[in-house]
Amino acid sequence: MPKTVKKYGKISLILGLILVLLSLYLAIPESQAATIANREIKISDSRPSATGVTYDFEGDHSSTTVKCLQIQFCTTATGSCTVPTGMTTTSATKDSTNWSGWTAASWTIDNTTNGTVKYTNATGEAGGTDYSFSTGTITNPSSGATYFARVNTYSDTSCSTGVDSGVAAFAIVSGVTVSATVAETLTFTISDTAIGFGEIGTGSIRYATADEAGSNSEPANGAPSVLTLSTNASGGAIITIQDVGNGTDTAGLYSSGASHTISATAPSAVAAGTESYAPYGKNAASGLSIASGFQSNGGTAVTRSPQTFITASGPLSSNNTADLAAKAGISGSTPAGSYSDTLILIATPTY
Repeated sequence: MPKTVKKYGKISLILGLILVLLSLYLAIPESQAATIANREIKISDSRPSATGVTYDFEGDHSSTTVKCLQIQFCTTATGSCTVPTGMTTTSATKDSTNWSGWTAASWTIDNTTNGTVKYTNATGEAGGTDYSFSTGTITNPSSGATYFARVNTYSDTSCSTGVDSGVAAFAIVSGVTVSATVAETLTFTISDTAIGFGEIGTGSIRYATADEAGSNSEPANGAPSVLTLSTNASGGAIITIQDVGNGTDTAGLYSSGASHTISATAPSAVAAGTESYAPYGKNAASGLSIASGFQSNGGTAVTRSPQTFITASGPLSSNNTADLAAKAGISGSTPAGSYSDTLILIATPTY
């Protein structure tokens, strides 16, 4: 009898041990059945409180068919999950373009619970190497720190029977400000400091530009002055023009010997047989624009006060040129003599 008791006692002990081991096995969370290897989570923006951020989880999943993919965002890798302060996932969207392995179109997103995003597929799909699912339109935590994405896959759409699991860390950090200063630049040159008419006859208009030689049967005398402007000013630049005058308020061609002024008129008003004189612009490069009144047939006469002559709407590379030309006429009573005028041109950029 003692031997029988002893025998049955051993059997009971063995059965007890088996039950204990079985209970311990059953106590292991089903989500821990397999670990997702080579796991990582890529985020499109690491700045605190950044909006519209994409979180792309990738890893080596088992070949078991799964019907639920779940990602939780927590302040710790294990234990109770606390959603990072400021993080918002309730507006999350499926970022189909970055899915790999799984067929994005077959999965439906559930973003009801903040901090948890689930995808379900009633048919299910098996996992594999380098499989990823991506979620967009997430708002980052409001503070810089290291946080954790806990990923679990399940064999059912209720997300209760675990298949694979894994944790990946991600860091939220403030962006680095990179600054640089670009020096302001301006180049403004005039190729010739003087242009001439030569001898003006009373029956014609005389042009101080070589490209208009032959006009009104009069030969030209010299080329126009070429203005060149370049600047990196974002607001472009303005070139103004003004006449020095003859010491009075009169602008025009002045002869000290004859003490006479051929007054400045509008370019359109210059006529043979009439005392008239007008500087004007022409042949402007595409980056420059000549004011309408100072074009060859414009209606603005140069004065002793600055007037807009040429404008540039934005930054200009080098070699933006325009010609400064002039034309004049005289009457039969215009005193003989040597006439001249001085024009002031000022380039003002806006940075």
